Formats: sequence, structure tokens, C-alpha cells
Amino acid sequence: MQLTKRIAGLLLLMACTACSIPQKGDNFGAFPVTYNDLAGWPYEQHAQALKTFTESCTILARKDKPRSDGSGLEVDSRVWQSLCEDAKWQPAGNHAAARDFFERRFTPFRVTNNGKEQGLFTGYYEPLLYGSMKKEGNFKYPLYAAPPGLKNKKPYFTHAEINRGALNGKGLEIVWVDDPVMRFFLQIQGSGRVQLANGQQLFVGYAEQNGHGYEAIGKVVADEGLLPRDQVNFFTLRQWLYDHPNRAFEIMERNPSYVFFKLRDKPAVGAVGAMLTPMRSLAVDSRHIPYGLPLYLQVDLPALAGGQPQPFNRIMIAQDTGGAIRGPIRGDVFFGNGPQAEYYAGNMKNRGMYTLLVPREIESQLK
Repeated sequence: MQLTKRIAGLLLLMACTACSIPQKGDNFGAFPVTYNDLAGWPYEQHAQALKTFTESCTILARKDKPRSDGSGLEVDSRVWQSLCEDAKWQPAGNHAAARDFFERRFTPFRVTNNGKEQGLFTGYYEPLLYGSMKKEGNFKYPLYAAPPGLKNKKPYFTHAEINRGALNGKGLEIVWVDDPVMRFFLQIQGSGRVQLANGQQLFVGYAEQNGHGYEAIGKVVADEGLLPRDQVNFFTLRQWLYDHPNRAFEIMERNPSYVFFKLRDKPAVGAVGAMLTPMRSLAVDSRHIPYGLPLYLQVDLPALAGGQPQPFNRIMIAQDTGGAIRGPIRGDVFFGNGPQAEYYAGNMKNRGMYTLLVPREIESQLK
């Protein structure tokens, strides 16, 4: 997706694109630590992280990025250019050289919010839908392109109004899918893949949103007693919608927000403009964490069937954002596509912490 305004966080089910106002009570803090304080740092696959970092770095080196108001950090293009130049000389696949790069060029700062080091981490992925380039048979639910001039018309038609035909005859359909529930979750994720009958896969990504605030339908079904609150997750909510087709549209339309799509020539793209890397790309609140910077994430992954939660200590790159991603310690892990990615994204809702790797040229901004 371009996930610039992806409505993220499956397990929050989920909050929205309108997130320009900081959460009340958030207070970014950071204190220096050492690389010895980062559990698992010596065993990390540093070269993999460096590859993901470089893909963002080359984009950011061409433009200045705005200051992150919460942290006060500002990484200008000259810093990015220096980092990129250094990174490109590191031998590909050499973890020792990549580790040396990170340790030479960055100072680790543990991020806090009101003095607390723990925050919430969720996940997202690229769902797969099945579709047709024309309306036929079960393929009767369109993905719409953004209407011309939409930015000047916000707020636009609501989700319910669009479902009832407000865009009929405007020629905005880009593909038709057979599953309205997964179409809804595709809007939450912001990008995905649509497989046609001939086996071709289309990449679809976020184009625009209708300007209405997001209402979390997970909260709706819990508040109305349709599902026990402690059992609401992506899988239980999806199954409830499948099991109650007579109410599914009514419940989904309680969220007035609607996402428009565009066809892309490559898979998921984040807010930075770089392709996202499964289990290396992190969506963050860019008001606190500048795009492109590495973070060392320490959190547990959901347990696989019959197993235990798995420690996940890894360098992530801040490459994306989302409406549910609010606060100094808040992240959404991109898991990629496929059944395992869906499982992790649908079950990820764990407390963890991260350490921001700050370019040494600007570390004084945090002191």
C-alpha cells in the first residue's frame, strides 16, 4: 500500500486516518543506553536491516523531512546523504560490517512516554482477495479509484452512501471482488493483492479517504454484546460478519470512513515511498519518530499453535504510519502476505519497547 494513511492495527479494529492531533498525555522522552543493553543485539541479522534502511535512506536523502514535533528530532537531507553514502560502501550480506555501520553512525536512545518504556505493538499485512476486471457472477463489490477533486470535496459520501450507489455511473471501478467482508478489511489494511481468474495478481494501494472519521467496529460488536470484548480480534470479527450476512453491511457501515485505491506496479509501499520489508518495516507515529530511522524493537510475537510467545528482538526501520499508530511508543509490524502473515497480524497485540537509533550528528537534539 502506499500506507501513508493506512488505517492500521488489525487488533484495534481499528482507529483511523485522521490523526494529526497528538494524544492527550503523551510525553516523548529518551535516554541514552549502550548496545550491550539491547537484548540479542550481537545475534541480529544486521545486513538484512541495513538493506531495508538503505531503501528508505536513498529517498530521504533527496528531500528534507519535517521536524517530529513530539521528539523535536529533525534529520535533514545532509545527514541522510552522509548515511546513505556510508551505507552503500558496506559489503552486501556482511553482518559484521553492517553491525559496525549501525554502531558507528547511531547512538541508541531508549524511548519513553511519561517515563514508561512499554507501549503497544500490533501488526498488519497484505490481504489477498479474488476479483475480476468486470462485474460478473459473484464479483460484484467494486474497489473504487479516488473521485476527481476529492480533496476539495471532503467530507465526501459516507461508507453507507457509497455502498448504496452514490458512485454508480462515475466509472471509478478499478476491479470487482467477491467478498465484501475482506473488501472492508482491505480498506483497514490500505493495500493488498487481488488475484484474477487467469492467475494474475494486481497490487492495489491506498489512494485517498473520504474525510470521515473512523469508527472501530470491533468496539461496536463488543458494546452491543455481539462478541465478548476479550475475544474480539480480526478472526473472530471476520467470522461474525460471515455468520451474520443480514447484519454484516449494517455493522461495517457503522464506520463511515471509506478508502479509495489505485493500481500499483509493485507490492506494499509505505509512507516513505519505499517498498515495505516483511518483519523489518515498522509503522510509527511520525509526530514522535522521524521516518527512516532504525529502531531496535523488543517484543513478543504471538504464539503459534501449541507453542509459546516468541521473543522478537530486531532492528526495524520506521517506514510507515497509520491512523491507529499514536504515541511515542506505538508500532505496527508489517508481516508481508500469506497465511502466516495474516495469523501474526491478526493476533499481534503485545506490550514491548523500542530503542531509537539516532544519527550521531543530531544526538545533541535529545540532550
